[in-house]
Amino acid sequence: MSRVGVELAVTGVGVVSPWGDTAEVAAAAGGAAMPGADRWFDHRERLGPRGYKYLPAAAQYALAAARAALADGGRPDAVPADRRGLLLATGAGLASLFDAMDATVAEDGGAAHLSPATAPYFAVNVLGNRLAAELELKGFALTVATARTAAADALSTGALALAAGRCDTLVLAAAEEPLPAERGGGGEQGAAAFTLEPLAAARARAARVHGTLRARSLFVPPGALRDSAGRERAAAYLTEALADLLLGPAGGPPVPVSRDLDLDIVLDLDDSAVGEAVALAVAGAAPGAGLPATGPRLPMPSGGPEIAHPPGTHRVGCLGPAFALAHAVTSPDGPDRLVVSATGAGHVALVRVSPARPSRLTTQEPSHAEVA
Repeated sequence: MSRVGVELAVTGVGVVSPWGDTAEVAAAAGGAAMPGADRWFDHRERLGPRGYKYLPAAAQYALAAARAALADGGRPDAVPADRRGLLLATGAGLASLFDAMDATVAEDGGAAHLSPATAPYFAVNVLGNRLAAELELKGFALTVATARTAAADALSTGALALAAGRCDTLVLAAAEEPLPAERGGGGEQGAAAFTLEPLAAARARAARVHGTLRARSLFVPPGALRDSAGRERAAAYLTEALADLLLGPAGGPPVPVSRDLDLDIVLDLDDSAVGEAVALAVAGAAPGAGLPATGPRLPMPSGGPEIAHPPGTHRVGCLGPAFALAHAVTSPDGPDRLVVSATGAGHVALVRVSPARPSRLTTQEPSHAEVA
């Protein structure tokens, strides 16, 4: 099980969506593409008149969202270039381009017929190259492409990277483009970007902090849920992760959390056995889901969880959870929020969002950082 790394302070947020470039509007749409909105993004207006025409659409969205995050207060340039990291999350950001390349190779006689403008994007891990170059993010660049959970997984990875000393600041961008018609079309469209750093570092330079994030990624083997014993083990496993995330690991300094914390929950799940197990664990209804009698109970909302996307829809993009995080962290008067994403393949990602409040950001930050 991956452990929680450092608490991430969010100093800048940028959103690009066909529905509107605010986190609230984008979150309400859940990342879905807008039907018939073929010309909603003009790269010349958003990025500049030259040099961006042949960038894949998802790369254009990511770059525009990252620029918006910088305009919102993000300062990756507050540290040397080799101490800045980039995490790019996507599920289908290059799917259309890959299909077009495959068709060219298969039908036109080989790779020699590929366009030199788009050929460099032959692999998903180069989607963030232009973003890394423009912002001089020279510490490292990683691409996370897990279906649905990629953005939250990237947060978890980033927290561990900061805890390990691999970088001092991070830019995280999640970007998607709809699936090709041959694959059924639909999907997600747009991008969200966050500038992130340890809370202590943000306070030291008197940066405005939107809020903080604590992330946890884990894996629940689908086969383990076929019998009651396996389901009980999974429930205990998920409950331990939730308690660790929200209340701090056993034996470690407690995370500043009120026992009567008002917590909203956003579930982004499919209708698989894994999704059901996660929903039950979060609600505290599965066998073994409650915390030990000797420990504090998990704070739960007074009402039922808000479901960002109804179960039963096959979704590969990661913008639903990413936009939910952007909305939560830019809602200063709102409660803490737990964003949960999981897929039938077994991938589970949990992120606790704590919007900035004066008492919260002046509380002593835990000095430990656990790395598995």
